[in-house]
Amino acid sequence: MTFLYMLLLLSALPLIKPTSISPRKQAESLVKWKGGFSSLSSLSPPSLLNSWSLTNLNSLCNWTAISCSKTRTVSKIDLSNMQMWGTLSLFDFSSFPNLTHFNLNGNYFEGPIPYAVGNLSRLTSLDLGNNFFDHQIPSEIGQVTELQYLNLCDNSLSGTIPYQLSNLQKVIVYIIQNSQNLYLNAGT
Repeated sequence: MTFLYMLLLLSALPLIKPTSISPRKQAESLVKWKGGFSSLSSLSPPSLLNSWSLTNLNSLCNWTAISCSKTRTVSKIDLSNMQMWGTLSLFDFSSFPNLTHFNLNGNYFEGPIPYAVGNLSRLTSLDLGNNFFDHQIPSEIGQVTELQYLNLCDNSLSGTIPYQLSNLQKVIVYIIQNSQNLYLNAGT
């Protein structure tokens, strides 16, 4: 019986999803995302993020606006009030399984909030307020059940407030006000 049990375990190993990713992959992802940014003063990426460079890979945890966990993987991205333009279209959510804080408040980010935000299962704080995000709030945010703080205010969001947000039982602060054309969805 033990041999069969071990054989079963070994065959299931490829199905087990790792919860961490290499710092190199995270650095590459951040540098790619930064390539789509521009600042108020120029069309190039903000000089505040000069540390975001593959030549500075060994210092990922010391990059501007980045904090890491004990496993040396990114746990916090805080780009608040950096006066930059950008989108989330180049942000690879799957590269940050240990992300707990994501703050873009007070910038000029635009476009939709990607559905992939629902993959950030360890996220406790999501602050996308005071930007120009548009389209609907993705219902996948309701999958981020560790979330304790959610701020989507002062954007150009429209459509329904997804009933899936009721899954966020740990949310203490929940701000969606001042987004245009939002209404509650009664659910099904």
